[in-house]
Amino acid sequence: MFVRLFLLATTLAMHRRSPGGSAVLTRRRQEFTEIHERNRGVIEAAAGAENGAGRDLTDAELAAINADRERAEALAAEIETLVEDEIRAARVAAGYAEIGGQTGPAENAGGDDQHRSEHDTSGNGTGGAHTQDRDPGHYRSAVEGGEHSFFADIVRAREGDGDAATRLQEHNRALSTTVSGAGIVPPQWLTSEYEALARQGRVVAELVRHIPITNPAPMTLQRQTAGTDGVLAQQATENTHPAETDAFATTTDVVTPKPVSGIQVVSRQMIDMTNPAADSLIYGDMLSVYNRKIEDSVTAALITAAGAAVATFASDAANFTAAAAEDGLTDAAIAVWNARKLPADACVMRVSRWGRFNKFRDTAGRRLYPTDEGQLVNVSGRGSVKVPGTVGGLAVAATDGLGVGGATFPESIIVFRTADTILFEGNMLRFRYEEVAGPESVKLGVWAYSAVIVRQAANSVRRVTITAA
Repeated sequence: MFVRLFLLATTLAMHRRSPGGSAVLTRRRQEFTEIHERNRGVIEAAAGAENGAGRDLTDAELAAINADRERAEALAAEIETLVEDEIRAARVAAGYAEIGGQTGPAENAGGDDQHRSEHDTSGNGTGGAHTQDRDPGHYRSAVEGGEHSFFADIVRAREGDGDAATRLQEHNRALSTTVSGAGIVPPQWLTSEYEALARQGRVVAELVRHIPITNPAPMTLQRQTAGTDGVLAQQATENTHPAETDAFATTTDVVTPKPVSGIQVVSRQMIDMTNPAADSLIYGDMLSVYNRKIEDSVTAALITAAGAAVATFASDAANFTAAAAEDGLTDAAIAVWNARKLPADACVMRVSRWGRFNKFRDTAGRRLYPTDEGQLVNVSGRGSVKVPGTVGGLAVAATDGLGVGGATFPESIIVFRTADTILFEGNMLRFRYEEVAGPESVKLGVWAYSAVIVRQAANSVRRVTITAA
């Protein structure tokens, strides 16, 4: 499999030097190349360690590479299909040209792929397209030269605009809505915009493990509560029968996904702008808020799991010195290691608190934690994630999810093992558009399921607090 992925990466590198290719294929190709280069860097770094003698990959590095490999395999299959489609379309276009320069179905080779829907209305994970036909491409982003506004057509179709109604019918007929129910499916480029915006503002949510929600029903996860520690023992004397005890016990944790939802009333004035860019502004604003809600839910779960603080600083100004701060984080990290039997790999703090770390100086006036320390850190939850720096070997996640600014106390710094926190998230975005109080407005609704659970909650998270300025 690694050989096949390497050969595909080489082919993509050659293809990248030639013009053409749909936007979808370009994005998939770029993502595949990034994964390939990232994993090669990790492997080469391990091979060149120890003065060139090399070392074995760490558990975190292996976990990151395995996660990337699964994504790369899925990308490889999709890329191969897209390439075959483009080659077939190019051949058809060439055939039409040979018989007299006529234009045919493949006049815009790859164009249909560019507007193939990526909206998975089944909720079965992120990505995979479920289409009944090719997206006719009526609704494109402003960057792609879109001429029609999706929102405006929804309103004008109700007012008797036959062209708007036809565009909506052709658009909806091309996409499957059997699972999400009745409603209007957003165009492909808006769905892609969702993926782009959902990454912005997410810091801690990107460090933890992600599992897609395929069914919003409550999920039952088993958890061990007692082990066989007292059962196994060295034989006291010969011919002594070992103890027979049922000491192993388990319980369950129930995770109940809940929707994050809201309805935005869009004014008629905004719709009458007839600019596809307005669609992105309206839709993007709601989804950036959704993104923040997810970040807050992850940090809240970590704080709850951490419980009482390992170290407490009574005063930020007087007690939170460079030495004391790093000692506090070290104490929290060792507490995780002792309890979890595996080391912590990340710490979460406010953006302003990371700024405080950047102000710490040594006796020569040099920064102890310079911002140029930022790097790709192989966290076991999500593979390689860009972080602004490290403290005591812990990847730093600076987020507003713990509060905006530094004026609110008590303030927490969280130290945790990323692989033990799971973010369940569905991609079931449901849209309902309707007139509210006449022709002057329409409604836009967003609906997505999510849930967070911290496994080994009593062991995998610790925190440090600062109680006052």
